Amino acid sequence: MAKKNEEEVACPVCGKNVGLEVPSCPHCGAEFDDHEEEPVGAAAAQSEAVDEEVACPVCGAAVGLSITSCPKCGAEFEEEEIEEVIEVEEKQVFKEDISEDEPVPMKAAVKAKPKPTPAAKPKAKPKPKGHVPLMADLPASIMDFRVIGVALIILGIIGAQVALMIDWYWGWVPPIEDNLGLFIAIPVVLLFGGILAFMLIKKALSGGKELPSIMPSMMLSIFLFAIFALIVMVMWDPINSALQDSKGAVAGGFLIALIVGVLLLFM
Repeated sequence: MAKKNEEEVACPVCGKNVGLEVPSCPHCGAEFDDHEEEPVGAAAAQSEAVDEEVACPVCGAAVGLSITSCPKCGAEFEEEEIEEVIEVEEKQVFKEDISEDEPVPMKAAVKAKPKPTPAAKPKAKPKPKGHVPLMADLPASIMDFRVIGVALIILGIIGAQVALMIDWYWGWVPPIEDNLGLFIAIPVVLLFGGILAFMLIKKALSGGKELPSIMPSMMLSIFLFAIFALIVMVMWDPINSALQDSKGAVAGGFLIALIVGVLLLFM
């Protein structure tokens, strides 16, 4: 049996084992010449010794290095094509060996930095009902120095001007003694008008409306000035007597009230 195997060679066309003395391949029908048998036998021995195969450049099937044509598609090979295929396969095998022997170091996963989200702007808290802004709370008392100061400034300006120009006023203004009720009604109207305006402004501010912060204090100053004017109207007889004696003294008293009011604004 061993002797029989030694006398067999590979068919140069289909690659299957055939006998040395067979004139043609029983598998593919290829005919052999006598002078081709020895090279075929040597090529078979070499292929058995080396046992190397390459891929067909046409169909990709595995064929022996010594075969000159592909047994599947019948493409004929030239020596240059076989050498190129061998070089390509050697490079691929070399790369595979390197990749197997030397493990590729795993790259550390780079964590993408999250995009900075814009800071959410804090929502303005709704103003609770009944709350007045700080600027409106400061002059909410009638005893506030600024409220008193403004009231004294108004009283000083009007009082000094009337005292210095009393002769002109007496020429067209009806006598106060005969119309005292009318002159008292004027400060009373200012008194109620000032306190009513102050309450309405405070209610509007508590409802969220934007108003100048000086308005509440001005309304209180008008209210306080109406009180001062009402006192002057009630005390008109002694003031009128003082005007007949010395208008300058009465005007000086009102100017003092004006100066005190200016000083209270800075306290």
